[in-house]
Amino acid sequence: MISFLSHPRTAPQRVPTDQVVPVGFFDDTILFRTFVLYTLFVFDDVLDVQKLHSSLERVVARPGWNKLGARLRRNDRGELEHHIPASFSQDRPAVGFDYKDLSDLAKEDHPAGSRIPRPPHNGRPAVVGNPDDLSDLVYGPDVPRRLDDYLYADRPQIGMRIVSFKNATVVVVHWIHLTCDAMAKRALLEAWMLMLRGKEDEIPEPLAPDNYVLENIGKNPTKPHALADRRMSVFGLVWWALRNTYRLFICPKEHRMVCMPAAYLAKLREKALAELKAEAVAAGQKEEPFLSEGDILLAWITRLAMAKLPKDSKSTIAVQQTYQWRPALKDLVPANTPFLSNCVGFLATLLPAKDALQKPLSCLASHIRRSIVEQGPREQIEAYASLIRLKPRDRAPPLFGDSSMQLLMFSNWQKIDMFGVDLSAAAVKLRDTPLVPSYVQSIQGPYNFNDGFIIVGKDAGGNYWFSAYRVKGLWEMMDKEMAREEI
Repeated sequence: MISFLSHPRTAPQRVPTDQVVPVGFFDDTILFRTFVLYTLFVFDDVLDVQKLHSSLERVVARPGWNKLGARLRRNDRGELEHHIPASFSQDRPAVGFDYKDLSDLAKEDHPAGSRIPRPPHNGRPAVVGNPDDLSDLVYGPDVPRRLDDYLYADRPQIGMRIVSFKNATVVVVHWIHLTCDAMAKRALLEAWMLMLRGKEDEIPEPLAPDNYVLENIGKNPTKPHALADRRMSVFGLVWWALRNTYRLFICPKEHRMVCMPAAYLAKLREKALAELKAEAVAAGQKEEPFLSEGDILLAWITRLAMAKLPKDSKSTIAVQQTYQWRPALKDLVPANTPFLSNCVGFLATLLPAKDALQKPLSCLASHIRRSIVEQGPREQIEAYASLIRLKPRDRAPPLFGDSSMQLLMFSNWQKIDMFGVDLSAAAVKLRDTPLVPSYVQSIQGPYNFNDGFIIVGKDAGGNYWFSAYRVKGLWEMMDKEMAREEI
């Protein structure tokens, strides 16, 4: 007889000696508890797998860092908790681990390895590959995919997968987003590099796992949010979702990686700053204009992504980007002390599509810079956090704009320098030069955001890399626009 009744999964029994720490308020959000992140590094040398694994485990076994080895559980009230083992062992390891030995193959002879993207040769930005082509390198049989994979297994929240080739090593670091953000992951990678070099005495101790310094953020805001009057209502959000149902949920999507050559971006920035300086002189202003590489890159991507719109479009373009809170919260997060949680919000730039499409790139870039200046201070972080607290159940980030807007989301990882991870100390053959990755990508699952751009950062040559899922056909349109663009 076939039973159509499902059998519920059972969480492992609790271990009495585990330290139990509640998951932080801004960690347990509808976004962060849903997504698992995977960052893939390609190193063009053979690395000692045991050394990589054991050194990372030794970092996570240290005080404070042990939070990353916690098991995720729900208590009797359904609330998420970190259960940190008193000590790690072979049965309860500090780091999830998966290994595939392909050392009889060169990277180029493997179906996925042969598809690892490379920078374009003509000095122009271009679509260079599909990150999903590397899925066989990212996922192994014991690599978690969703929240339940942590709740119903005795699994640490940080994990790694290694694939060894004859001439290269692929290292994947994965974690569920509620554990920490990218800045915290960078702190872990720095500690790992120190451990590999035998400098463990230099590894800083993070804030204690039970010291959640964001506990009161957003409870007593002193000023309204800069975009309070543009915050979308529930009705506006529903109407926006309905208008975008096909694009968001039904239409096939394509995942692509783009490489922006360093010299090309430098020319874009130089031209944009010259335009702003000319405007300032004409207006009698003496202040020197400033635009970061990130401002230029976000503006350039946004204009390309919106190229399908009519030049006189009346739609609103909403550029939403992640923003680090740590620099503005120095009183809570001491300098050089890792805080292993999510300490990040979103900034929003709103402007008419026709301005982005008709005016010089400097116009959109300066709007993005102004958003950072206006929404970045401490009082604005407090105001933003207070809006999240209005929805204590799902703790969804507020969305600003209108029901007809075109939304693009960005997460810029350049400041965490993924291309600067040096694993030369783990090389099988002794090296006297650094070994940084030739390629890095970061993907997330189990769902794929439409128009959510991850700027992975810039490589040793200064080239920027970014990827996103977009509606099928839009990447082809963007690639053609890139090929015909003139600076």
